[in-house]
Amino acid sequence: MFGMTVHVTAILLAVALAVIALAYLLFGWLRKRSWRVMLRGIGFVLMPVGLLVMGLMSQVVDGLRAVEQWAKATPMSTWIMIGLVGAGLGLVLYVIGSFVPPVSGQEGDARRKAIRDRKLAALQGPRPAATPVGSSPAAASLTSPKSTVPAQRIAPASQVKPTPPPVPNALSADDLEIDDILKRHGID
Repeated sequence: MFGMTVHVTAILLAVALAVIALAYLLFGWLRKRSWRVMLRGIGFVLMPVGLLVMGLMSQVVDGLRAVEQWAKATPMSTWIMIGLVGAGLGLVLYVIGSFVPPVSGQEGDARRKAIRDRKLAALQGPRPAATPVGSSPAAASLTSPKSTVPAQRIAPASQVKPTPPPVPNALSADDLEIDDILKRHGID
């Protein structure tokens, strides 16, 4: 590859990967001051060095040469282009996803609670609409032109009584016990 021997190429590749990992380590440490980033960065620095010492970096170079030879020998077809675009898109999405901040525990709890509330509301079904005082389903038919009976008078909005909120279903003893266990473990 590039007119160099496999061993020299393996050394240069290991050094390049270690420098990239070192840049990741320094950038992450300066940005977050997190031991998680520090440990991951040190791990990324040590991996190519370890592969070089074991002699596996030469195998990686041989693999890259095999891919290069495959690319030269294989004519470009529609399926290969689709595969390349899919693999490239997957790599780009992976890199973008690594920059998205993780969901904190509190935010995750809030999201789960919102989903649970939506499911509970869906199970309870739609709430009946409030009907004005003095009106009935028959009131609409009383106002039709064929009707000889006078229509009922609808009460003003100030006299309309709001419907009470629905009472939640009483929990069984098993549900109360499970709820108590979940609360003890900090799960709402």
